Amino acid sequence: MNIFTDSSWWIVGIVVAIMYIWSLRKNREKTVHAFRRSGRFILKSLPLFFLAVLLIGFMQIVLADFIEYSFQDPNVGILSATVLGLLLPGPRYAIYPLAQVILVAGGNIGAVMALIASQQLLDVPEGCFIEVKFLGGRFFLARLLIAVATTLVAGYLAYAVNFFIPLWSP
Repeated sequence: MNIFTDSSWWIVGIVVAIMYIWSLRKNREKTVHAFRRSGRFILKSLPLFFLAVLLIGFMQIVLADFIEYSFQDPNVGILSATVLGLLLPGPRYAIYPLAQVILVAGGNIGAVMALIASQQLLDVPEGCFIEVKFLGGRFFLARLLIAVATTLVAGYLAYAVNFFIPLWSP
């Protein structure tokens, strides 16, 4: 994909530019403040994104056989992806390269669905301490069990849907 020939990048860029111009005309002070905040957010996110890309590269090179074996079988793949998503911190954009590696290595779509769902629903490394502090340990455990069950159901459902309507084929 070449960024200069893909029309979707141009369309999104033009829409964003038009919205910023419109916002500048409406309230210059708030727009400049929002632009600065978004710039700071991008600068804070770059190290995490860089580490995620390094982790994905490491997994693709060193653990390629493990990925192919563990994510091909639907049962093992969905369970492995659920555990992996449980352990990985960070935002969604950091998990998408790993999902692509799993798909390209021959993993099934259910494992990818479980990976993304568990990383978003479970949120154990980052949010558990705050959740336990404000809502209590029983609430955290109940939410964790419900989120794991939801993740597993989503993974198996994606695998079943892919069987009838191919969403991805390696």
